[in-house]
Order: sequence, then C-alpha cells, then structure tokens
Amino acid sequence: MNPTLSKIRIYPIKSLDPIELSSVKIGKRSLLGDRKFAMLNQFGSFINGKATGLVNQLQTSFDDQIEYVTFNKRGSDEKAIFNLNTETDKIESFLSLFFNNKVSFVKNEDGRLMDIPDESSVTVVAYETLQHLAVQLVDSEDTLRLRFRANLEISNVPIYWEERLANEDSQIGVPFLVGDVKMIGKNLRARCNVPPRNPLTGETDKTFIKRLIDSRKKNIPTWSHVQKLESLYHLSVDIFIPDSEIGKQIKIGDVVELINQEES
Repeated sequence: MNPTLSKIRIYPIKSLDPIELSSVKIGKRSLLGDRKFAMLNQFGSFINGKATGLVNQLQTSFDDQIEYVTFNKRGSDEKAIFNLNTETDKIESFLSLFFNNKVSFVKNEDGRLMDIPDESSVTVVAYETLQHLAVQLVDSEDTLRLRFRANLEISNVPIYWEERLANEDSQIGVPFLVGDVKMIGKNLRARCNVPPRNPLTGETDKTFIKRLIDSRKKNIPTWSHVQKLESLYHLSVDIFIPDSEIGKQIKIGDVVELINQEES
C-alpha cells in the first residue's frame, strides 16, 4: 500500500490542546488555523510547555468554526467560554488568573507564531512510529501524540519512515507531495523538555528521554541520518510549505509521494 495521510491535527492556541480535522487548507507556510493564537508572558515570551507544566493542566476545546474556546482546569467541571476574536480582554484576564501572571493573548494568521516560522511550521510523524514507541515506552499512542504534537500522521509505512523526508542538507530538503500539495522535508526534529511532561498533569518523567534514546539506538533505519546528530533525542520531521501551495487542501486518505529530485 502507498504511504497515506491518516491524521491531521492543528493547535489553534499554541501549546494547548489540538483539534482533529478530516481536511485542512494550506495557510501562510502553515496549516490554516494552526497556532493562530498564542499566550505571552509579561516579557513577551511564549507561555508554553517548555516554560511551565501549568499549560498541561489547562484543557481547551473549540466549536466547529474555531470561533469560541472553552477553558477548564483538567478534572474540574467549571468552564469558561470566550469568543476568540472579540473577547481578548476577558481571555487575558482568565489566563492571567490561571497562570498567576500577566498574560497577553495574541493572534497572527501568517504563521508567525510557530517556533521557526520562516523555515518550517508543520511536523510529520508516521503512525507506525507512534505504535512502535507506545510498546517500547509503555505508553499509549494518544498520549504520545500529545507529547510530540505532530500535525500530520502518515500510515502504511515502516517505523521511522518519516525520516526519509529529511536529509543532512536541510537547505536542499526533500520534496514530496501530500495529494497535490508540495511540501519540503527539512530537519529531524530535536526534542526539548516538553515530551517528558505528562500531557495531562505537567509532571515530568525523568526516565523518558533515556528510554526514548535507548529505543532509538536499537532501531535506526538505513535511510535515517539521526545517528550523525549530536543526540538521538529526535522524533518527527520539520516541514516547509512553499507559498505557492496557499489555498490548496489536504485531506485524510491523500497519498504521500516522494518527488524525484531531478524532476523537482
């Protein structure tokens, strides 16, 4: 079977919960609506899982149009519902109380709220990779999805197949198609202190990184250059989407196909 797009996730508010989609349009070097909003502290830095485990305790859900957000602390029945576009002041007041710090709630529809917006803004992983790691790390696939926060999942492939989409020269990259949308694989994604945090509580598993690295040592595919990097603590691939693809659409079931470099 051909490699196939099997899951699409966007994160309307950076660092908070995702929503799953059956299809999505391409925005400015991103998936439309992904990381459209973000929380900043009083110094203008992102409030994210790297900075505090409190983000894991804040549960979010959205309406179908992603116009309203519902906040609640995990395990609590108390909910606060706000319009994302018209109630910024109320959202900032709620978040400031939750984080016990002054919070600014910002919006950007041009992909500027990504970690590295000019180089890549979409991440890809294979379903089989998550399935394999769920066994290796004694974790669930859904929990691993929340830990690693990839946008796109590809199925019908070997484990770590996604690393075919990156080569040692990220300036050249690896061109490929998802349906009729051209993407360019860039880097193997170096991981930070977010995956070891329990995505529902924020508590850190101090054994997680070592266990992931030990698993990777046993399973380095011939097409991967991960062993040439400073650490094996990498998972998923950073993807660049050219501006020529804005407005196109990808959907679950789309075939994923590598493009011959000479033809591209």
